[in-house]
Amino acid sequence: MPKAMSNTDKAGGGKIPERMGAFERIGVPADVDESRSAAVCRRDDGAERIVIAARGYVLIVDPETGSCSQLYFPGGEGQYPFASASDPRGWFYTGAGRYFYIVDPFTPAFVGQHRIPEGEEEAGFAFAVKGDGRVYATTYPGSYLVELDASSDSSCTLCRLDSERKYAMTLACGSDGKIYAGLGTTSSAIVCFHEETGELEILLEGPPDMPGSAAVLQGCNSSVYGWLPSGENGDGRWYRLGEHGAEPVSAEEVGPSLYKGAGYNKLHLDLDGGRTLLKWQLSDRQVVIMEADGSLSRIPLSYKGGGTSLSPLYGGPDGILYGTSNHPLHLFTYDTTAGRLTDWGGDIVERGGGGNIAAYAAQGNIIVGAAYAGGMVHLLDTAKDWNTEEGPCRNPRLIYENAAVHRPRCAAAHPDGRHVLYGGFPGYGAAGGGLGIVDVQAGQVEMLEHQEIVSGQSTISLAALPDGRVFGGTSIETPGGGISKAGEAAMYELSWPDRKVIRRWVPIQGAKEIAQLAPGVNGVLYGLTSESIFFVYDADLQQVVHRSDLSSWGRIVRQGLLMTEREGRPFLLGLLSRALFTVNPVNMQPELLDRLPAEATSGIACLNGDVYFGSFAELWRYRLEEEGNYFYESV
Repeated sequence: MPKAMSNTDKAGGGKIPERMGAFERIGVPADVDESRSAAVCRRDDGAERIVIAARGYVLIVDPETGSCSQLYFPGGEGQYPFASASDPRGWFYTGAGRYFYIVDPFTPAFVGQHRIPEGEEEAGFAFAVKGDGRVYATTYPGSYLVELDASSDSSCTLCRLDSERKYAMTLACGSDGKIYAGLGTTSSAIVCFHEETGELEILLEGPPDMPGSAAVLQGCNSSVYGWLPSGENGDGRWYRLGEHGAEPVSAEEVGPSLYKGAGYNKLHLDLDGGRTLLKWQLSDRQVVIMEADGSLSRIPLSYKGGGTSLSPLYGGPDGILYGTSNHPLHLFTYDTTAGRLTDWGGDIVERGGGGNIAAYAAQGNIIVGAAYAGGMVHLLDTAKDWNTEEGPCRNPRLIYENAAVHRPRCAAAHPDGRHVLYGGFPGYGAAGGGLGIVDVQAGQVEMLEHQEIVSGQSTISLAALPDGRVFGGTSIETPGGGISKAGEAAMYELSWPDRKVIRRWVPIQGAKEIAQLAPGVNGVLYGLTSESIFFVYDADLQQVVHRSDLSSWGRIVRQGLLMTEREGRPFLLGLLSRALFTVNPVNMQPELLDRLPAEATSGIACLNGDVYFGSFAELWRYRLEEEGNYFYESV
């Protein structure tokens, strides 16, 4: 097995788990943070700082001494940054939640804070810097262009780049006095804003019915380049942007960028004197610098993080609890017998990166995990040692990826003993996610498109009854920036032999999501909507036979319904953000098991009679066997 990053004999670094009645706080499985962009800041005297943006703070690193300074965002803003930049005076710019932030890393101190336009949700999806020190940035979801002027400590909204394209992920400043932006995701476009006239011009547009994002690139030689996708397979064309508009160029003609890296892990500028910053990962707790002579220097990163929030948990067939953290993805296990909590790091999951495994199901010894981003399907054989070497013996092993389920939300094992179904939201700009069917024995996946399931909607809950019938619940939401045309969520029944939907219906009028489903006995299904409406559906009668509003017990959490067993009898467990509950088998009425001492954010697994859930970065356990606990013996 691979060497773990952290392997303690007792959970919580050797500490006894904190007890609160029947509840125990086990510990923080992944005590690391994710780098969310970075920049090299340089003063006129040549002094440099590396500044890394993270959720809730920035970390400032002196590349000469290795010292680290941590500055928390004013007001306790705990949202994720998306991009950053540095200006000619060496100040650092980023955004988180509702504010843009400006940092002088040499003091160090925050020297500016500017609120985004009213109604916007996120600041700083992209930044661009002019030679005179003015900095430009974008917002989400309105795609506003904002100017930040640190010299006057002011900001102003220049224009709205687009009313439908919500993602303005790249910006560049041209020498012609224009600000260029790459837009997506319902369709792609490149636009430019004329500073002198205040006019907004569309330079290039992709097909209106093809989701995707365009990009602009700020070249080291002051040139600006644009890229426009031209097909669904990732192809696209490059252009030089300037006074003559958009001129096609080959990829070889595109100059080097002021940025390197990808996604939310970009670096603006680089070290001087022939030094190159190779890695700037908070999750690795180090930065790696290639010196001018080719040697490598490693600087340890010292910071105090809150730990990384947990994704849904899964009780494996080997009696081990499995889970991953969100951003970065670290796979962890909890040996419930030995009381050992282990963080296996990020490399154990093939191309795990900044995502998470959001849904699990198992057939025999093999766990199927569906991961964000990109809809990656992993197989983990619990009967074999873990192996990170590339090839067919890798364990866990990536077998498939498809953006039709870019953001997985659910998985269910079919009673045939061979297949696992999974579903979720599609990629950026699209509406309607697919339904994947994994042949665990063959290591192959069949993907059904949303038009075959419920057109324009995404499957986010699944349940397979013992007789083989498969049921799904949908969402009308589009978290990737698509435009939803559906009015309310649906359920459907899938004919398993021919993989066809044989009926569709709306179980709860007005619900946006049938967020949770769990199979019962005698054709009964239990469900939760995104509004915490609990319902019981009789598949034989084809009707809802009970509904209750559980919103007083809190919000839904991912994977918050679980059908398990107690003394050989089926037993339903439900988790909301403030309560654990079960169901009276006679009147179908939900009954409170216990109030939670900490807010639940991810669910739910049951091993050896104990219930496990996540509270942000913490792993918690609830002992059903605890004296005085109340639970039903059957469902």
